[in-house]
Amino acid sequence: MTSSPLKQQFLQSTQSLGYNTNIETIRKEQYPQIKDAIYLDHAGATLPSQHHLQNFSSNLASNLYANPHSKSPSSQASSARVDSARHKVLDHFRASVHGEWDVIFTANATAGIKLVGEAFPWAQGTESKSQLTILREAHTSLVGLRGLADETSSERAIDQSTASPSTITPTYNLLAYPAQCNFSGRRFPLSWASQYKQHFDTSTTKNLVLLDAASYVMTAELDLSDLASAADFVVVSFYKMFGFPTGLGAVIVKTELAHVLRKRYFGGGTVSAIASDESWQVYRGSLHGRYEDGTLNYLDIVALDLAFESVEALYGSYSAISPHVTALHRLLFEQMRALVHYNGKPLCSLYVEDADMVGNPEMYGPILNFNLKRSNGQWIGYGDVERLASMKNIHVRTGGFCNPGSMQRWLDLSADEVKKNLEAGHVCWDDTDILNGKPTGSIRVSLGAMTTVDDVLALISFLQEYFLDASDPDAIVQSLDLIGESDELDKASDAVVHVDSVIIYPIKSCRGYKIPCGKAWPIAPHGLLYDREWMLVDEITGAALTQKRFPRMCMIRAEVLLDQNLMVVEHDEPQETADPDHNRRLYISLDVMPTEQVKSSSRVCGDCTSVVHYTSPEINEWFSRFLGKPCRLARQPVVSSNPLKGSDSPSLTSEVSESGDGRASSRFVKSHLNAPAGAPILLSNESPFLLIADKSVERVRDWVDEQDQGQGAVRRMANQSQDLEAKMRHELTSDSFRANFVTKGQELGFEEDAWTRIQIGEQVFDILGPCRRCHMVTIDQMTSMKNSDVFLALSKNRKAASGQIFFGMHMLHRPELSVAPFTVKVGDMIRTRRMPL
Repeated sequence: MTSSPLKQQFLQSTQSLGYNTNIETIRKEQYPQIKDAIYLDHAGATLPSQHHLQNFSSNLASNLYANPHSKSPSSQASSARVDSARHKVLDHFRASVHGEWDVIFTANATAGIKLVGEAFPWAQGTESKSQLTILREAHTSLVGLRGLADETSSERAIDQSTASPSTITPTYNLLAYPAQCNFSGRRFPLSWASQYKQHFDTSTTKNLVLLDAASYVMTAELDLSDLASAADFVVVSFYKMFGFPTGLGAVIVKTELAHVLRKRYFGGGTVSAIASDESWQVYRGSLHGRYEDGTLNYLDIVALDLAFESVEALYGSYSAISPHVTALHRLLFEQMRALVHYNGKPLCSLYVEDADMVGNPEMYGPILNFNLKRSNGQWIGYGDVERLASMKNIHVRTGGFCNPGSMQRWLDLSADEVKKNLEAGHVCWDDTDILNGKPTGSIRVSLGAMTTVDDVLALISFLQEYFLDASDPDAIVQSLDLIGESDELDKASDAVVHVDSVIIYPIKSCRGYKIPCGKAWPIAPHGLLYDREWMLVDEITGAALTQKRFPRMCMIRAEVLLDQNLMVVEHDEPQETADPDHNRRLYISLDVMPTEQVKSSSRVCGDCTSVVHYTSPEINEWFSRFLGKPCRLARQPVVSSNPLKGSDSPSLTSEVSESGDGRASSRFVKSHLNAPAGAPILLSNESPFLLIADKSVERVRDWVDEQDQGQGAVRRMANQSQDLEAKMRHELTSDSFRANFVTKGQELGFEEDAWTRIQIGEQVFDILGPCRRCHMVTIDQMTSMKNSDVFLALSKNRKAASGQIFFGMHMLHRPELSVAPFTVKVGDMIRTRRMPL
């Protein structure tokens, strides 16, 4: 990557002490999988090197390994490798190889924690009870120990401020805590283990300590050489250290505890003798022999054995990793802390307890957890950040990170709020990132041995470009009066009508995409750029699919990223009911028009129009699978110009016919509307633009309530819903009316009925007439559930003498009266020309 001034400043300063100056060469040669990626999720899993993978592949190709529970040469070869790996683990952690420690291989750290919980000697008597103490900022895997503690034992959580020897009641107790918080990177004193033991151990009682070191050892070395002061159990996952193998962890345990631990279940290979006709068995003598049930993952253990050699070959020693990531961690923190909006408010809410301690490896590991805030103080959803980062090939992690204590602490969530969020439909892994004005999770960035300064600066540049406000994005934009209605400016500022939302619907009948605040969106001859340019058609007949017949279409949302020339399609199926084999995202290039070799004639609002079909199995199977209906994605064959590609380059490459068919829209504004002949539209029903007002939506909401004596069926349905994902989502919003523009600032509902021409920013539109409504407004655009109350309310209050039901106003852009470039954005002020009284 090219060198930036900030990079040079870092490399030339004392802040870079410990930074591996050879890392760019190592990365280029050893980590080709991240050639074009910014990988910042090493706390989730670090990455394997080519050296490691090639050595492993070569070793498997050159040696015969078999199930180690045998005396054959191949089995003995496996056993030798297992013994070698076991000794290397002990050596790495400076644990004595003379019998004081043993290594029990498990599937991962979680399996190791579970093993300890199952084997722990929980007190059974009535006079004394075992006490399980868990640090509040612990991973769910540690918290889960409370499910294994006997009913006679007690459990409580502590935080670091109360974690002192005087807070533990002695008996056969277990203290469980992480060496490093996987949420915030905070490192906790390893000396706690000895402090608890020294304070409470007696001749009749003992306090044992379980240390979750999985997050800690991803970049740091753990020294267990002082047996007396060390924790009794240490759990690790090796993929966090080496990237591979991914199915292997371990419990490093003191052998003096062999007589204390209880073996309950036993599997193959763990007994020395057993009788089948009575309850008698003798377990193997060693701890690993006794607790490694069944056949070990011996090939992954071969990979582990080789992993230590690869780290030494590439980095000299594991100890070189910590200074490297510590230097980058401090740089990342300082740069993120320096990101401020135009008004001085910080962009990043960093979940750091003591800023001065960031960069001190005794206090913090290379993790930064944060959320983003707009300049007006509103939270930016972590899901929005992750989606955009993914488009830029930046890999971060979002959510709650399986650390409920840290999440509640830093996000200021009480237990009651967590429960209410569940009642509102939010569960782990879903896309609900903000509820009741608070984030439900956050964003985590974590660094590893192969992270470079370029990775850190790329993240900072990304945050600056997409989330930092250089000016007020919510400001009502003053503009030249182009329609002679300057009296509108005499209103009080809080009554000025302005654009509250700009929405496009790239795929007809699917969810809309709300243009981000502050982003100017181009106006094309046929409507907003990329609005209703695609549609789904029946695979056999070519007929258009709509929400009326397939309500689930509203759960498909398409986001247009102009700078990436991509349309990103996702579905909102809840995690627990979604097809696990169905990818949630689909990426479609804006550049490429489907070939005209496959096209059909489809009807849209009574018009016959020609569309061309995508033939990609990946694209068509994605939609067919989600809808449960064989269908194809089709596109209106017009040339849309993406302004971010330059005016000389159309955004489409198309195999269109020489006749020119497909170069212009074949549909026009409906004749009943007051529009000039030949005004083009794509796949919208009647006109290129639809406008509604938030005050008018409020009026409809009131009508719905009035229909049922103050409790509309919409709310009643929410209260009675047994579907937690759908519950509380039946509140009527502007989304139900699928408009392109939602206005705000009007004093009364339906003021727009009297408008004849409006100016949005510096763009002039003619009002063509009201929008005729159909039963599609009965479909909840978040859940796809149908509710007739909205249509009934409109039918009662907005029905014309002709029987038509009206809501919203159709519009046509007047470029000859507008100012180029032809764009609109949220916050644009609206001037109006009204019908004469």
